[in-house]
Amino acid sequence: MKKSTILFIIICLFTATAFAQTAFSVETKKFIDYNDPVTIFKNALLIDGTGNAARPHQTVIISNGKIDWVGDDAKANVPKGAKTIDLNGKTLMPGLVMTHEHIYISAFSRTPQNLNLRQVPVTFPRLYLACGATTIRTTGCIEPYSDIRIKKDIDAGIVPGPSIELTAPYMQGQNSQFEQMNELKSPEDAIKFVNYWADQGFTSFKGYMNIDQPTLRAAIEAAHKRHLKVTAHLCAVTYREAAEIGIDHLEHGFMESTDFVKGKIENACPASGLQSIAGLNPEGDSVKSLMQFLINKKVGVTSTLAVLEDLSAKYKAPSENLLEMFSPDNRDYYLKQFAFIESLKATTPQVATMLNNAFTNNARMEKMFYDMGGLLSVGTDPTGDGGIIAGLGNWRAIELLVEADGFTPLQAIKIATLNGAITLGFEKKIGTIEVGKNADLLIIDGDPSKNISDIRKVEWVFKNGVGYDSKKMFESVRGKVGFY
Repeated sequence: MKKSTILFIIICLFTATAFAQTAFSVETKKFIDYNDPVTIFKNALLIDGTGNAARPHQTVIISNGKIDWVGDDAKANVPKGAKTIDLNGKTLMPGLVMTHEHIYISAFSRTPQNLNLRQVPVTFPRLYLACGATTIRTTGCIEPYSDIRIKKDIDAGIVPGPSIELTAPYMQGQNSQFEQMNELKSPEDAIKFVNYWADQGFTSFKGYMNIDQPTLRAAIEAAHKRHLKVTAHLCAVTYREAAEIGIDHLEHGFMESTDFVKGKIENACPASGLQSIAGLNPEGDSVKSLMQFLINKKVGVTSTLAVLEDLSAKYKAPSENLLEMFSPDNRDYYLKQFAFIESLKATTPQVATMLNNAFTNNARMEKMFYDMGGLLSVGTDPTGDGGIIAGLGNWRAIELLVEADGFTPLQAIKIATLNGAITLGFEKKIGTIEVGKNADLLIIDGDPSKNISDIRKVEWVFKNGVGYDSKKMFESVRGKVGFY
């Protein structure tokens, strides 16, 4: 008996036991096309996630949910009888690692002053996986016990979805504009908050706009004692102040930086944050100084251009493909919000110019931060005007890294894979196609290394070696986003 055949039999005996431990539900099985002990991909155009050029005619062998071998087709030692998928020049790339996601969507306002958010526990996990996001961080939650259950059910194979890094409820200060956010009243309150939610199983935390320095510092110190990370969408606290007190990450590029607001009052959220970004010279010494300070402090930044795109002068009317995804009431909500924003731009051209300048400067600053050596990841943030949703929004966020920031497609893919893994501390397990890492892979009918929009042509998503049909998952929730 040949050595390769003996090895294959051993692998099958070992992996059959491991695979039997995952009992997928009837619902999840509807979307699974591949679930074999050993799977071989051959004749692939390989994008490995490191930023290196795509390589044609590559073979990747996976077993027991892990990557076993990567190399040229001609050098592959393929065991007979193993499941082989001839990709015929299609792209094989790592699963997306998205670092600013949610399991809720913008919904209806209860009052003119406050916004309400709606949990979508069925549609969003499915859409995330369908678009190729095999790992996400829920960067702030509104229904924590629902998020815990969603993660548990996904991990158990009961429902389809990505691997989830759970972020606790928002750490907000006083006078929150969202009724579903708790307001921390003191540093002591923050310490209790962090410890409580860490005990519930949350592994990261997020500060929000009105939180002050003493409270944020206490939360960071409490999280770090438990070896957990803190990110933030800031306003009352500046980026430099947050870096000084030990924050790990910052959200929304530089759009939420209030470091450049003239006369800013300490621990107060100014009304002129966007104006200050719009009026900046991104090449100025003050901007470069802030970026270098963040880099020295090892503070990463998440780009969320998709949710900010409605500020841009190039923002387009919603596509029918997007509108078809919504439930009727959420479609109506989004169209009304879109019309309101466009009307505001049309009637107040000075505001439209300011918003566009802020968007453009932020995009330039993200690219500068990356070029200076900063850790930039990418996320969707499905909130805003209600038109950014899981799946389609993830693709748009990555496209905008190229269209607005000026990254090459391969750089954008690296930001959406390896950099996301580094941000979450998972770079030894996911983010690139390397031997020993999880078999989180995408099969794409195109070449996103040349045309980033080909990232929308996902056919199958492999998560831990199990292959899901992307189209089936999208179709299963069409017309239901916002309903459940």
